[in-house]
Amino acid sequence: MGDSIFSRKRDLVYLIHFSISLPMAFLMDLQAIYPSSMVPSFMLSLKNYYIDNYNDRFFVETPPFFKLFIWSELFFQAPVMLWALGGLYRNSPKIPLVLLPYSTVVFLTTVTCMFEFAFWPVPSPEKVELCKLYGPYLAISAFMGVDMYLRLNNVIAQASTVSSIKMKKAE
Repeated sequence: MGDSIFSRKRDLVYLIHFSISLPMAFLMDLQAIYPSSMVPSFMLSLKNYYIDNYNDRFFVETPPFFKLFIWSELFFQAPVMLWALGGLYRNSPKIPLVLLPYSTVVFLTTVTCMFEFAFWPVPSPEKVELCKLYGPYLAISAFMGVDMYLRLNNVIAQASTVSSIKMKKAE
């Protein structure tokens, strides 16, 4: 089990991030693929509030590529976030193996969306507001990706060292 989640600051940040992002995925992002009859009024109100305040065109008229991203959120990202809540809390040794591809997918989908909205015919202040919303997802996924890569790299380096020592002893 190892150290407490409270002593692992980066993991605690990831745990908090997933605790917020997972419900938001189901409340907001996935609405684009829900049958309209299944969307409760409070969720529709939340979406309308978001559109009214941020003019995020991905939620006004969902482009096909964004729907693909939403399906990946449902079938890949959401299950990973759900698993990661327990994995991070338990300090699972599989965390880097699972969160490296997750962070890569989130980074690529987020940077694609940010690149796309940079070319929307909307005033620059609206784009800045969207950057304030999408930017943290980009930053967290980039940081997480580097963190998970370094963790895996350390595991591989340690395994290589142990393997080298065993080979020298065998000689």
